[in-house]
Amino acid sequence: MLNRNKTTKLKAMLVGMTAVLTAFTANATQKLDESIRIETQIATASTQSQQKIDRFAEQTMGMAADYKSTLRVIESLKIYNNQLEQLIASQEKEMQSIQQEIDTIDETERGVVPLMNEMIASLERFIELDLPFKKQDRLDRVNRLKNNMLRADVPTAEKYRTILAAYEDEIKYGDSFESYTGDITSGQGDQQVEFLRFGRVLLVYLTLDGSQAGFWNTDTNRWEELGSEYIRSIEQGIKMANKQASNNLIKLPVPAAKGAQ
Repeated sequence: MLNRNKTTKLKAMLVGMTAVLTAFTANATQKLDESIRIETQIATASTQSQQKIDRFAEQTMGMAADYKSTLRVIESLKIYNNQLEQLIASQEKEMQSIQQEIDTIDETERGVVPLMNEMIASLERFIELDLPFKKQDRLDRVNRLKNNMLRADVPTAEKYRTILAAYEDEIKYGDSFESYTGDITSGQGDQQVEFLRFGRVLLVYLTLDGSQAGFWNTDTNRWEELGSEYIRSIEQGIKMANKQASNNLIKLPVPAAKGAQ
């Protein structure tokens, strides 16, 4: 009876221990699951946090690169602005210099214009006193020079150039000879003749039929007839001027040199 009681107690103890062990195991399993769940959440949160950190790091690196790039652009703009300031300063200085030159040109022009007018007037007086070769053509040129002086569309430099050109052409007449056809007015009226000019020393003519010759007398300022002995020489001189004969010595009535007054 005693052994049966012991056995019953032992079974009861075993059942109790089993129940306790079962309860402990269930509780441990529950805690382990909870721990795993929490660890999983921690790992997930850690992964998300790392991803955010990585994104922030990338954004920070991008912002840093943009910042450095912006600094380089700013530095380049500073250099460019400095160059522009120097360029503007140089241009302003050049503008001042140009304005000074313009002012100087205006002053020079105010002084040159009267000089040019006097040059034209002197040229006209000279032609009037010179041998009357191509006189009307030369006077027409003087009139064109006068008209140019009144034109606003002709630069001062061009006006001056044309005056100098006229002077140069007048100078060339002094060491050249030529033949040309024109009209004279003499005691016999108007008639067409062939002129022969030797520099500014002698101006003679021959009628187209070759019957009469004459010369411009600088003492009397009129045309005078020449003797028939000069006709042949004048004909030869005309051929020489027209390149129809080689240059040679000819006899012409060269006026005597005048003494100084």
